[in-house]
Amino acid sequence: MSSSLGDVLATMELARVEPWLFTGRQLPAPHNHILGGHISAQALLAASYTAPGRAPHSVHTYFLRSGDASRTVDFEVVNLQEGRTFSARRVTARQDDKILMEAMSSFKVADPASAAVVYQPPMPAAPEPETLPWVAPHLAESDPNSQGRYASLRWFERRVIDSEHLPPARSAMWWRPDGEVPDDPVLTASLVAYLSAVTLTEPAFAAYGGVGESSQRDHSVWFHSSAALSDWLLLQRSSPSSADSLALANGTMFNRNGELVCTVRQEMYFPAQRA
Repeated sequence: MSSSLGDVLATMELARVEPWLFTGRQLPAPHNHILGGHISAQALLAASYTAPGRAPHSVHTYFLRSGDASRTVDFEVVNLQEGRTFSARRVTARQDDKILMEAMSSFKVADPASAAVVYQPPMPAAPEPETLPWVAPHLAESDPNSQGRYASLRWFERRVIDSEHLPPARSAMWWRPDGEVPDDPVLTASLVAYLSAVTLTEPAFAAYGGVGESSQRDHSVWFHSSAALSDWLLLQRSSPSSADSLALANGTMFNRNGELVCTVRQEMYFPAQRA
């Protein structure tokens, strides 16, 4: 299975139409459905272009419409805050007059004094990724007949450590980009957000007993440190609750040396079966 990392990185190079307006290409998918992780990564990059010198520390996204992947998407950025320490941006992704996604991003200047107080959960014990068998990069690509249908899901490789099929459907996996990524902290954060959005669907599917009609509703990431994309990263996932057709999924990601990279949350909507 060939990597689509080059194609993904190419779509992360947004065109700046105006100082606060950008446009980005999408990647092929069944029914031309735009992948939530892809468009949210582009939105974070668009916001970052308007906050130079500041690193993203959180992003909160609502997915509103699926959009058309055969066409470009416009990303309009609004300046909500420009302080000495923090910058806040709202990004609206549109095609024509339809809003596909709304994202709120916050950026922060580095604070050397903060190194005096640092704590995090311990990295869970896990076998080395080199000892684990190859698996498809994503559940949607696991069937040989589906190869290439989701070009936006073949940019990374992973090794699954364990996987439960009953709630909370805990699962741990190693992952890394399937190829070389430029050393850019904002691009790194965007790819981490991308990966977390597309893989947090899986524990929810497992808890629900399989893949069915569903949609991503919202997705949040809190960045704690920069990911080392030249090596494997460990992602722990679970789906601890579901109510009123909404399933919550959680995740924590670590560099191989045990450093906490980010905390992630996502909700998925599972509509009731129509008669």
